[in-house]
Amino acid sequence: MNMLNEIQSYVKRTAQVIAQVVGIDVEVVDVRMVRLAGTGVYASGVGSSISEEGEVYRHVMRTRTPLIMDNPREHPLCMGCPNRDECREILSVCTPIIDGGDVAGVIGLVCFDERERKRILDNRQTYLDFIERMAEMLSLKIADRREHARAEELLDMMMQVVDVNNRGIVVFDAGGSVSFTNRQARRELDMPVDPQPDETLPELVVERTGDYVSDLEEFIVNVHGTRRTLVGRMQDLPPRTPEFARVLVFETLPRVARRMSQFADGVERTGLDAILGRSRSIKALKEKIRRVAASTSTVLVTGESGTGKELVARAIHASSDRCEQPFIAINCGALPDNLLESELFGYTRGAFTGANPKGKIGKFELAHGGVIFLDEIGTLPLYLQVKLLRVLQERQFCRLGSNRLIHVDIRVIAASNENLGELITQGRFREDLFYRLNVIPLETPPLRERPEDMAVLGEFFLNRYCERFGKQPAPLHDSVLTAFREYSWPGNVREFENAIEYMVNMMPDGGSVHPGLLPGKLLDSLGRASSGVSDGRASVNGGAGAVNAKLLPLKVLERRAVCEALEHFGSDTRGKKLAAESLQIGIATLYRKIKEYDI
Repeated sequence: MNMLNEIQSYVKRTAQVIAQVVGIDVEVVDVRMVRLAGTGVYASGVGSSISEEGEVYRHVMRTRTPLIMDNPREHPLCMGCPNRDECREILSVCTPIIDGGDVAGVIGLVCFDERERKRILDNRQTYLDFIERMAEMLSLKIADRREHARAEELLDMMMQVVDVNNRGIVVFDAGGSVSFTNRQARRELDMPVDPQPDETLPELVVERTGDYVSDLEEFIVNVHGTRRTLVGRMQDLPPRTPEFARVLVFETLPRVARRMSQFADGVERTGLDAILGRSRSIKALKEKIRRVAASTSTVLVTGESGTGKELVARAIHASSDRCEQPFIAINCGALPDNLLESELFGYTRGAFTGANPKGKIGKFELAHGGVIFLDEIGTLPLYLQVKLLRVLQERQFCRLGSNRLIHVDIRVIAASNENLGELITQGRFREDLFYRLNVIPLETPPLRERPEDMAVLGEFFLNRYCERFGKQPAPLHDSVLTAFREYSWPGNVREFENAIEYMVNMMPDGGSVHPGLLPGKLLDSLGRASSGVSDGRASVNGGAGAVNAKLLPLKVLERRAVCEALEHFGSDTRGKKLAAESLQIGIATLYRKIKEYDI
């Protein structure tokens, strides 16, 4: 775009000033030969094209030099003009308007009177200098307008960047009034997202609480009479413009909590798809999760260690209308009692000796709008059970060291691998809390009760660890699955996953998953079962868990033979020689078997 057009109003004022000074008509045309300004006889032609009769101006723009034409109609430049015969001009003074490396247009002085012509010719250099200075003024104005346009473009781009920022931004002036808000701030503070240009921004009262979430400060913001808790940073701006004195960059607490919960535990999968299995018990559990997901009632998940209680909790969260809100998990048995209360409910600065001087927001507050998962709830000390009961009843609490009530909208899911009924009998768990938690009971079945799921679990974990360790995927031998089904899995799915990880580590790249790769604990257990020695979990005399030695894999029998030989002859050097002789293998082979079977 020709920048001369961008300053047309200024060009018109300049033309009038020139006309008043020199006393003759003035016109200004741009590179397209369109008249942008004119006085006298040219005033009515502003906006029209003079392309047909503009050869003199084109010459000035080509040569980039001023020109005084004292003999119009007779000058060679005028010979091709179609209006030459009707032309009344008797003098023309032209100078180009230079825009950096380009020409933006021409200023032309046109004389129709002999006295005026003589006056200008007698003082030609003075008039020429004057018109050149006026052209320079227009050039400087063009440069200013271009810089202003660049600044506007940059500001517009920055405003767009600010508007797509997922954090709220509020700018205050020196008097504390709001001078700017981005779209996210207006959205979070229930202000019109697209305000009218003349619309007055509301007053915002910002209070610092002195508490922090990580490195983000907590603020209470009052807008339209509604108080909101926000976290972020407030910073003073350089004192250059009173309109921009301070900026608040913020997020809502649930938004921060969602981000923290997404990355805190490193959970790869959530939802019902994360609960693997096709057994009847797993299908029934998934159906219950679907039914209770939409509710806000408290859930108590029970089951042995390693059965996936947290997966159940996350599946409930993922299947509910709170799925976009935080999921905050805390293991009540992993923290000392004196830290657990502050972790759950938070504290203000100076609440106790050793507290973070910035204070801290607790897990219950972070879970606002979402779900809090309390694992190993049976380890919760009695005095905290009382406080938890109050939170479940009233959905409010105070941070340590504060008397300010904090209201929360949360769904509580608790889990325990202990028998809470026995803990109640022992006086270690409150009965009233148990009933508050046990509104919706869900039980995760142990792995030994769903052997049909082991093939699905085995394939999933095998693929996961082959990919993680950069090994070629390998199928599970049926003999390995047979061994899996014969083992009682006291550690359930967690132990099962560890066994697969061990086998993938031991498996040579491109090899197969065979019984010889089974962890020693599984081989020992299977060996005892085949010898008729019960490990306390499997029957060996024809019962439901009976093990027939003839069905055991060869590797299991081989390992058992090596173990029995070493137990009989001893594991010192002499004993190993005798064991090798009794097994009718070489001593080197024996050492290899000991290493292979991790004996």
